Amino acid sequence: KIVSPGGNDPKILEDLKQEGDTVAQFNHPNIVTVFACGVVDKNYYLAMEILSGGDLKQKLASGTLDELKTLKIMKEMSSALAHSHKRKTLHRDIKPENIMFNDEGRAVLLDFGIAKAQGKVSEFTRIGAVVGTPHYMSPERALGKEIDERSDLYALGVVMYEMLIGKKLFEGEDTFAISYAHVHEPPPPLPKDKAALQPILDKLLAKSPDDRFQSADQLTVILDKWIRRLERNNSQTTQGFVPITVKSKSSKLIITLLSAIIVAGIAFAAYWYFTKEKIEVENNKLSTEMQFEMSEKLTAANRFRKMGNLKNAENLYKIVLTKYDCNNADARQYLGVLNKKALNEIIAQCKK
Repeated sequence: KIVSPGGNDPKILEDLKQEGDTVAQFNHPNIVTVFACGVVDKNYYLAMEILSGGDLKQKLASGTLDELKTLKIMKEMSSALAHSHKRKTLHRDIKPENIMFNDEGRAVLLDFGIAKAQGKVSEFTRIGAVVGTPHYMSPERALGKEIDERSDLYALGVVMYEMLIGKKLFEGEDTFAISYAHVHEPPPPLPKDKAALQPILDKLLAKSPDDRFQSADQLTVILDKWIRRLERNNSQTTQGFVPITVKSKSSKLIITLLSAIIVAGIAFAAYWYFTKEKIEVENNKLSTEMQFEMSEKLTAANRFRKMGNLKNAENLYKIVLTKYDCNNADARQYLGVLNKKALNEIIAQCKK
């Protein structure tokens, strides 16, 4: 790959080389292998592996993918993003053309051409030489706001929709119309035969980053569970599974009651745990599943706090800090308001 920016600005070429160097440091089966990169005669070059299986856009030109294949590609891409995000690099241009396949059929993410190391803004991206693709742009990016890992996950959700439905999430006459839809319009629902995957898509395509999966690792855990479920049933489709839909008042009531029971159970467990004995911090090394569990408990704690149920919120914040991560900033902040003494006791036991 050779890039010749307009004007051959030395600063742009240097920024391109720095970004290429970042990608060259990745070592992941679902991220393209870069062998060398540099600048020769004011031209930027990138030498990378050959991917003979074509790209996802070409595959979609032949029709939609079944759910199992879609989920497997999604898992490979979420794993790739988890790898780059842990190295503080956002992709910022997730789209079918940038997902290619090797001769074994494995999905590979490439073209980090507008990738950005978090906390650093390159001259190349700042001047607007590359702005990403409007069809896959997150609401916060369309609004010009600061973005993080969750913006990449939104774009991946748009790709998931396209794999399942065969068309783009939002269409429009121009970039403004498409961007407006990403910011304001609800995503079209999946058809009934694929509705079981609606909760995953809803979470990926939430307008607020806080309502999405908070990391690619969280997404990978969910995708892996679905893939194993389909493979156990020797099925390519989720049509045989009961979809989670909320259409009638009765179904809304059932889901509300079930949610209340689950939340009440969590609250009771938290209350029991903190009344039976003194606070003890475990300092666990978190697995991906434990990280997801912690995220769920933080969400429940925040919900209790906003509802004014401060005791349950306090107990859940304590669980987050003692059972999962004693350095969690959100839990520390809110527990400090609710029970400063308990927070100080936890901090005293927390390994720095």
